[in-house]
Amino acid sequence: MTIKQIFSEYFPKLKHKSLSPFLDIEIILSKTLNKPKEYLYEYSEKKLLTKQLTFFKKLFSRRLKGEPIAYILGYKEFYNLNFKVNKNVLIPRPETEVLVDKVIKYCQEKIPNSQFQIPIIDIGTGSGCIIISLAKNIKNAKFFATEISVNALKVAKQNAKLNNVKINFLKGNLLEPITNYKLLITNYIIVANLPYLTTKEVNNPILKYEPKVALDGGQGGLKYFYELFDQIEKFAIEPKAIFLEIGYNQAARIKKIVKKVLPEYKFEVKKDLSGFDRVLKITK
Repeated sequence: MTIKQIFSEYFPKLKHKSLSPFLDIEIILSKTLNKPKEYLYEYSEKKLLTKQLTFFKKLFSRRLKGEPIAYILGYKEFYNLNFKVNKNVLIPRPETEVLVDKVIKYCQEKIPNSQFQIPIIDIGTGSGCIIISLAKNIKNAKFFATEISVNALKVAKQNAKLNNVKINFLKGNLLEPITNYKLLITNYIIVANLPYLTTKEVNNPILKYEPKVALDGGQGGLKYFYELFDQIEKFAIEPKAIFLEIGYNQAARIKKIVKKVLPEYKFEVKKDLSGFDRVLKITK
């Protein structure tokens, strides 16, 4: 079967199962042949070897069942960097780049010529895409990341090595590892993309391949926001700034949680490219 014939035969099978069936086939074929997509059109009459066709069918079958392309490939691009991903971590989303943007901008404005390295702490790091992207773009900072999942930490450490950055990874729940390692100080930045979907939302079939623990924020979606600010109150933490990725309808409710613990702090909501509330910036 030629490359051209594969497109003709497999596109109809996928067109009702994917929002981008043609692109999916391009990506799977490129991985199968280990060639860029331009090759597919320049050599469209080239026949696949039997083992290549078998490999393509195996990957295509996974996509047909709904498995995300990122898991099939084993990597995902985020903030112009490549990150390894597997079933133990969420697939990085483009909208999370808004969070990274806002932290970088804040650091450029507030600590451009700092004489000491301000700590930046990523809570629930997952694949490490947020803290690693920050480490590639911010000077005068030390980078820490916490994660409760051992398997997710393995992926994050691999990604730090892949992208040649130094991150201090700590295992534990939210801020607890920071206090345990006596790293707690007042002049630092917290960054977090906590699970914020409701339990009902997590049951969407489109999310079935991703780890529920990284998505499920409880019945109202705010379980981990309560936990985080309970810890901030318990340990008498006064960070320089907090940046939270949030759901489109959660800003007002999260502000109420924060005000009880940090009543003097200011709030600013940032929208994503679709116009939805995406990042809550909390500063002294």
